[in-house]
Amino acid sequence: MEQKLKTLIVEDQRLGIDLLRGCLDDRFEVCASVQTMADGWKAFRKHDPDAAILDIELPDGSGLDLATRMLEASQKVKILGVSAKTDEYTLYRIFVTGFFGFVDKNTESIDELRTAISHLAEGNCYYSAVVQQNNLLQRSDPKAFSQLLSEREQELMCHFGVGSSNETIAEKLNLRPVSVQNHRARIMKKLGVHSTVELIQYAIKIGFVHLTEFREAKQ
Repeated sequence: MEQKLKTLIVEDQRLGIDLLRGCLDDRFEVCASVQTMADGWKAFRKHDPDAAILDIELPDGSGLDLATRMLEASQKVKILGVSAKTDEYTLYRIFVTGFFGFVDKNTESIDELRTAISHLAEGNCYYSAVVQQNNLLQRSDPKAFSQLLSEREQELMCHFGVGSSNETIAEKLNLRPVSVQNHRARIMKKLGVHSTVELIQYAIKIGFVHLTEFREAKQ
């Protein structure tokens, strides 16, 4: 008898967990279902799962960051992302991080979710149309953020986008304030923006920062 895939579900809504469980067939065995990033990491370390079905938006952090930690710790785990968060930066990170697939909650049906899960069981990738379209954009558009900004600059955009000062960012990233200022100037030149306001607007538009994060940072 074929061994079942030990599967971890990380989804912030109880209803979402029940929905995902209901879509799994007899090739899967759920080892844990949790609702936060912190509990997801604890469950991952405890159970060493073969597969994970992971929401991108979690109450205490990003599912993208959790996926990165999982993939750095395990060579076997296969991750399926499920989210309504489909901005350019999120979709780009889903692909480059090494997810086995992604289902868009906005546009895809339960049948498509089952198809993605079946692909996961077979060891095949499944990416929704929105991911494929974004991949094409990132490769073909010379003005796409991934063509203009290095990985380090993309990381800094997540801080610039909430309006953090050079000094605050320098302390968080163990850099000198003048280095952060130089990065800021180079990024603004690359993007063709001329003020901090325009830089923040670009960061929100692309998805480096979400409007709620910006508002929380200003409180």
